[in-house]
Amino acid sequence: MDSTMSEETAEQRNGSKYVHVQAQPDHLESLARGKPVNALAELIWNALDADADQVHIRITDNELGNPVEIEILDNGNGITVQEAERAFGNLGGSWKRDHRATTGAQKKMHGRNGKGRFKAFALGHDVTWDTAFLESSNRLLQHAIKGQASKLQDFEIKEAHPAPADRHRGTKVHISNLQDSLGVLTQEGSAARQFAEIFALYLRNYPATNITFRDERIDPKSVQKSHVSVELPAFQAIDGTDVQAKLDIVEWSFSKKERRICLCDTDGFALHEVEAGIRPGSEFNFTAFLRSDYIAKLHHENLLALDDLNADLRRLVDSARTAMRSHFRRKKAETASELVQQWKDEGVYPFAGDAGDELEQARREVFDICALNVHQYLDSFREGHIRNRQFTLRMIKTALDENPEALKRILTEVLDLPKEKQSELADLLQYTTLSAIIEASKLVTDRLQFLAGLHELLFDAESKREVKERTQLHRMLESETWIFGEEYLLTSSDENLNTVLRKHLGKLRPSEKKARKAKAVLRDDGSQAVIDLLLGREVPAYAKTRREYLVVELKRPSQKIDLEVKAQIEGYAMAVAADERFDKHNTHWTFLAVSNEMTEEAARSVRQQGKAFGFFHDEPNLKIGLATWSEILGASRARLEAFREKLDYTATRDEGVALLHSKYSQYLPQSLQPK
Repeated sequence: MDSTMSEETAEQRNGSKYVHVQAQPDHLESLARGKPVNALAELIWNALDADADQVHIRITDNELGNPVEIEILDNGNGITVQEAERAFGNLGGSWKRDHRATTGAQKKMHGRNGKGRFKAFALGHDVTWDTAFLESSNRLLQHAIKGQASKLQDFEIKEAHPAPADRHRGTKVHISNLQDSLGVLTQEGSAARQFAEIFALYLRNYPATNITFRDERIDPKSVQKSHVSVELPAFQAIDGTDVQAKLDIVEWSFSKKERRICLCDTDGFALHEVEAGIRPGSEFNFTAFLRSDYIAKLHHENLLALDDLNADLRRLVDSARTAMRSHFRRKKAETASELVQQWKDEGVYPFAGDAGDELEQARREVFDICALNVHQYLDSFREGHIRNRQFTLRMIKTALDENPEALKRILTEVLDLPKEKQSELADLLQYTTLSAIIEASKLVTDRLQFLAGLHELLFDAESKREVKERTQLHRMLESETWIFGEEYLLTSSDENLNTVLRKHLGKLRPSEKKARKAKAVLRDDGSQAVIDLLLGREVPAYAKTRREYLVVELKRPSQKIDLEVKAQIEGYAMAVAADERFDKHNTHWTFLAVSNEMTEEAARSVRQQGKAFGFFHDEPNLKIGLATWSEILGASRARLEAFREKLDYTATRDEGVALLHSKYSQYLPQSLQPK
């Protein structure tokens, strides 16, 4: 836990004062990590918050061009000895907490947590702050603060002494014994471009500020294509707070893969990041800065990182995404305006007159974007007969009228493909149909959603207590046996198997023996049902003489697998496998008992050398094992990972629960039913 500096945390010896940060070492180490550009940016912010308007980053390279030393020089207020003792001996106690603006130029301040200095150690092992400040009598004094990455709790503060005549006020941070992975800071690295992005709004607000990197000024305007500010609709948060926000959309001239929304305070200081969440087209490289006092409020309450759990923040981000979609739709429509005029001159444009209202204007913008993509990617459209262009444009208009979102998305996705990907799609369609490709992709996304939904069903505290293995979990898994392995995907029920399972159930559930005799369990159609808690499936083999069976005992999620369960499943498996109705030489059995948790004694029995993981009994025709749902879900996700990565899709909890509702709503416990 962080604490303020006590009398024991500072020690005077040999003309220096040593301060000790009272914080957990692992906490300090986590602060001293991060990406090089972000770490360096924190040190620049520290200089700007000290009223500096000149900040210079100098890099010394070795003969191979790799950085070996870093210096950050500024002309700020410097750090007095008293400020150094307070700042370096008191984690989290930054003087900035009580200041909204710098003392001199009254510029808005970035940091308030007193932790930014530790980012220097993400760059190198040895760090020295050589600083000069004006004392009360206007005399310039100089001293140094030293620290090492191997001793993050201890800083040495030198005694102040008069500065030489050629020294100016400000601080020089010297970093040596650098980390190995600093390629981004080399001459060919992307640090300058990233600094332009990070300080874009600040340098726009304070154009007199000068930041240089390797003797070149950081000028966001030089790498910006455009900068647009949008006022977002205000709303009232659940706690009664009036939420107002502005969105700055900055388009970059450089190629940039990451598109994101920076969540900022009203002054544009980025406090958190989320994915952009939109795909306007490969020609747009942008960063969106969402600015609001409400974001700053969440940051101070340490709630900003929980953006998925805050309904008001989700609403704010969704509003920003809506504004971004509108912005890029207009940009594309503007690009298409000259082409539209050409189509009008040719008499092939399918709209007549001017747009009557905003709805009609938006409808035409969507049409223009789709038609522009067709023009860009189809040679036959550009170079063909006017009559063919007229037919194509009318077809697009008709499709948009009937299903605009579907057509827009399909055209955008297909026509935005690089040339080589378009060729791959064309080649693929020679061997299969687009319908089959869609079906295969849907199979993977459905499986990922089912895993997400099943995880929620099994591990949510409330549904875990409510779920019943026989009437709910069993029924869902009957149609999802792929979860236990791909070999169990194509399976068929076998009445002979069910009969055997019922015959031997008494070994596994002696307490149910009388119940079975007293009353048969019937299916909905009146036929006799499987009365046990077991899921049994037959797997078709290449020859009819060999059959493989998977038998799964589904325990309630709240019931642990222990040695008693192990003994029960073992006795049951031996009896079933020995049944006289099966060919013992050409029948293979796999028995599993599955639940959420397993006792340590039971877990040890399935970690034996020489046996497959999870199985305590393993012979050619019979395997018996124990498993937890986390292991089974993890193995299923691993099998799907290659496909998930190519689809660039991650199933969410909501999507998973929605799939369970669509397929198995009658089997879901009350806690997962719609509210």
